[in-house]
Amino acid sequence: MRRFASGIAAAALAGSAVLGVGQAHAAPAPATSARAATASEAASVPSCVEAASAVIFYRFVTVWMTNNCTTTQRVKPTWNLEMVPAPDCYELQPGQKAEFSRDKPIMGTNWKFQRLVAC
Repeated sequence: MRRFASGIAAAALAGSAVLGVGQAHAAPAPATSARAATASEAASVPSCVEAASAVIFYRFVTVWMTNNCTTTQRVKPTWNLEMVPAPDCYELQPGQKAEFSRDKPIMGTNWKFQRLVAC
């Protein structure tokens, strides 16, 4: 069983290398309020902020964010299922990139990235 788990971990790392996954270029911004807005309450971000996502081996969720705007943007990724703890808010300077990545807490669930929201 241990050998199987090691093989899964190695495959996940290899898949990350193929996808060009790197370190985050932006640190999460500090929280501004005690209560975070839900995805339906939060405002959308401008279209100049781009996001791409992947779920690798039905377990590892990742979102790559790029700020192509001329102004600083504060964004947070949202998912179809509640993530505990919730993803941090990222403050992206113009041209800056960031990556959110997490091992899903419940294997086998159908996680889907929904959108970036302002925070």
